[in-house]
Amino acid sequence: MDKDKNGLFSKLLKWMLPVLVIVAGLLISNVIKKTRPEVDIITPVKKVTVIRGIIARKTSFQPIIYAQGTVQAKRQIELVPEVAGKITWVSPNFAQGGLFRKGDKLVLIDPRNYAFSVSRAQATVADARNKLVLEKAEGELARTEWEDLGDGKASPLVLRKPQLATAEAKLASARADLDRALLDLERTVIKAPFDGRVEAKKVDIGQYVSLGSQLAVLYSTDVAEISLPLTDRELGKLDLQKIYGKNRQTLEKYLAVRLYAPVGGKRRNWVGNIVRTAGTIDLNSRILSVIVEVKNPYKVHKGGAPLLNGLFVEAEIPGKEMHDVFILPKSALYKQNRVVIVDRDDRLRSLEVEIIHSTPQHVVVRGLKDGQRVNIVPLDVLIEGTKVKWQLVEGDSP
Repeated sequence: MDKDKNGLFSKLLKWMLPVLVIVAGLLISNVIKKTRPEVDIITPVKKVTVIRGIIARKTSFQPIIYAQGTVQAKRQIELVPEVAGKITWVSPNFAQGGLFRKGDKLVLIDPRNYAFSVSRAQATVADARNKLVLEKAEGELARTEWEDLGDGKASPLVLRKPQLATAEAKLASARADLDRALLDLERTVIKAPFDGRVEAKKVDIGQYVSLGSQLAVLYSTDVAEISLPLTDRELGKLDLQKIYGKNRQTLEKYLAVRLYAPVGGKRRNWVGNIVRTAGTIDLNSRILSVIVEVKNPYKVHKGGAPLLNGLFVEAEIPGKEMHDVFILPKSALYKQNRVVIVDRDDRLRSLEVEIIHSTPQHVVVRGLKDGQRVNIVPLDVLIEGTKVKWQLVEGDSP
């Protein structure tokens, strides 16, 4: 009997235990649900990209073309003697770097041999002149005798006309020799051909120089020249018609070039003018140079410095004025020649533009419309038509 009761109890326990577990789980779950804190339901918000940029405004712009070059004298010569002899005197200014004025005496060559030649030539002239006078007298005597004794017309030989012509020719030759001797004597004094400076001195007192020997290298100081090489693109920004035009006043006013170089530990500046272009395009670089002249480069104004020959300078050349263009920061460029704009529906669009000039900070372009909104913040990825929020950036226009 007891054995049957135990078997029944075991069966009831196996059947009731899962039910009890389920009921206990439901009770615990209900308790947890009632006691947990309430959580607010948040609706997800779609993130909108903020685009920062400027408003494109149509304007005019005069570009500045930057170039570099070396200062050179407009005239530079090798000073050579036209007569030979020993140097007996040199000017104190006849030294490297020495300044001189046009007509100043620079070198004297021993004149004695040439003075002797002048004396001989003068004596020859006097002798020829006397012979001419004598020949004229003899010719006059021959004409008188023929008139008294002769019959008919006298021949030129009878009247001594050939002898007279010979005497006149000898006098003319003697005078030419005298002029040549005087010129050689004058050439023993070597004078400065222009206002200038001595670049290199080659001789000194006591040295014998022959005809054509190099005495010195001189250069002028009235006008300096700077050759500035420009590319074809840079030349296109200049008004070449004014360079080749005939109105000199307009040329100097328009094509004033500012030059810069360090001198004496300070950055100095000078003003010159474009006067012409080089005669040909360089065959290797395909570059054409413009020539800038600076008048009185050694005239020093207050706080200034001379524009020394051989000085390396930087130049700023004003270009022709560009109209109906847009000036943008360089950060506005996207893939070299495109910009990103925000259209009227606040959506991103890329637009190709024509870059006509650039500076270290800005680009000058065509291809936009006045009032368009242009992005100036670099974008990693551009998805056309993306909805964005526009934010105007103040103070980014040049």
